[in-house]
Amino acid sequence: MRAAVTAWYRVTLSNSEVVARRHMELQKAFEKLFLANQWPKQAAMFANVDSLAHHFYFSPGAVEIASDLISRYSGTECAKPEVTDLVLLVGNPGWKEAIFSADEAQANEGA
Repeated sequence: MRAAVTAWYRVTLSNSEVVARRHMELQKAFEKLFLANQWPKQAAMFANVDSLAHHFYFSPGAVEIASDLISRYSGTECAKPEVTDLVLLVGNPGWKEAIFSADEAQANEGA
């Protein structure tokens, strides 16, 4: 049995990669894995709200189901992002409470 993943990962794409729609390929590939794994509550893919930066974040639960995909896109371990800096791309409706602490989720409910 594998140990639970606790690290967040980030994939950063260049402007030319975004123009080539690689971000859409990444999102679609993750969505297939997410659905194949029956919508795990702890798994989600996010984009950074700063549209000038092409950062895509994967929760620790997402890393558990998509580590090969994240590696293919040269994903690297990163600090846990602030919930207010994220836009959900793939995940469950209760993602804030499932992935972030209850205090973080409540403090940013209006976000």
